[in-house]
Amino acid sequence: MFSLGETMEFLIGNHFSTPVGQRIERATSGSLQSEDWMLNMEICDIINETDEGPKDAVKAIKKRIVGNKNFREIMLALTVLETCVKNCGHRFHVFVASQEFVEGVLVRSILPKYNPPTVLHDRILSLIQVSV
Repeated sequence: MFSLGETMEFLIGNHFSTPVGQRIERATSGSLQSEDWMLNMEICDIINETDEGPKDAVKAIKKRIVGNKNFREIMLALTVLETCVKNCGHRFHVFVASQEFVEGVLVRSILPKYNPPTVLHDRILSLIQVSV
């Protein structure tokens, strides 16, 4: 028998299991002392060079942000997101500029019920201005 988590992972997929997802998981690990810019640029290369890269990257970034109580990981995910917005093409921009992503991921993460730190709140508002 599978646990509920394993069953859900099977049904919806593990967004960190793709090549770009694995790198996003590493680049947003709370154990990092600082941003890994080489890894962030490698993520951009995968997004730009593969068919599934943009969609897989957005899913992995969403997974790292939504429902995460580790604000360090969220901030690292926002750095990855910003790096991708600045270095990836239209195929990636279509996903992150969608109402679903902006409202369902970015705006949702700064709702008062999550009590986000001011720095996170300000960073997300800044990113929304850049990405839409």
